[in-house]
Amino acid sequence: MTQGGRAQAEASAPFTGLLAYPITPLADADALDLDALGRLVDDAVRAGVDGVVVLASSGDGRAFDDAERDQVVRAAREAAGAAPLHVAVSAPSTRQVVRHALAAERAGADGLVLAPFAYAPLVDPEVAGLVRAVADASDLPLCFYNKPLQTGYDVTPELLVELAATTTLRGVKDPAALPSRPDARVDELRTEGVAVGLSGDVALTGDAPLADAWHTGLAALAPAEYVALRRSRAAGVPGPTAEATWLHELARAVGVLRPVSALHALARLLGVRTGPPRGPWLPVPDDGVALLRGVVDRRP
Repeated sequence: MTQGGRAQAEASAPFTGLLAYPITPLADADALDLDALGRLVDDAVRAGVDGVVVLASSGDGRAFDDAERDQVVRAAREAAGAAPLHVAVSAPSTRQVVRHALAAERAGADGLVLAPFAYAPLVDPEVAGLVRAVADASDLPLCFYNKPLQTGYDVTPELLVELAATTTLRGVKDPAALPSRPDARVDELRTEGVAVGLSGDVALTGDAPLADAWHTGLAALAPAEYVALRRSRAAGVPGPTAEATWLHELARAVGVLRPVSALHALARLLGVRTGPPRGPWLPVPDDGVALLRGVVDRRP
């Protein structure tokens, strides 16, 4: 696809471009801080991200009850304005996933993001049944969030083809790198009507391919740098800029810490009002905060 064709596709297709995954900020006593969330979403949209996804891994969606989830989606919807807003709906049971999907649709979501998981790794027929149940309940486009290290399930290109033909599946989010699969498999996952997106900030800020989309929690905290990085990569600009080098250093620092806790600690260093995430996540220890602060202080 040419860069012009890619830009046109990203303007019209769901789950394309740079998709930012904000944390869910918390105030005292673990209460939601919806004003802080609204500012994160607004800042990301103003910086030029192509969409926002709430309540996924970065947003620690498993930590919130139905009423809190509804507040998060509605606050993000208001802050996002006309920008696409997608909602992660993962849960341990199909009934919960469908409930989350319907609630997200009522609250104004433009799309759904689903990582299938249970207390044992699922198999293809179970995953297909879950996706079909969501598609039967909601007309919103669905992005398959593939997390093999965390769920023990790795989606196959063959299943994506089947689901794209029979359900509302319109995107896939795949790791840009895994220990067993160090290179992104964008071409393998190419399926008509499905946007192939990549995740993993260390790889994305390194040498991961552009793909149809980048899905990233860090883009919600450093949106200007991430937007500039993706645009320069799309334009074929040679060599890393100072901002891109800093962003890669930041991704590496976050990557050696506990993921959600690190994003909350980084958010505070960047001026976002939030406490640590809810347990069982633990706050980042002092040496980890110092590591992040050292990188933040070198921001170009």
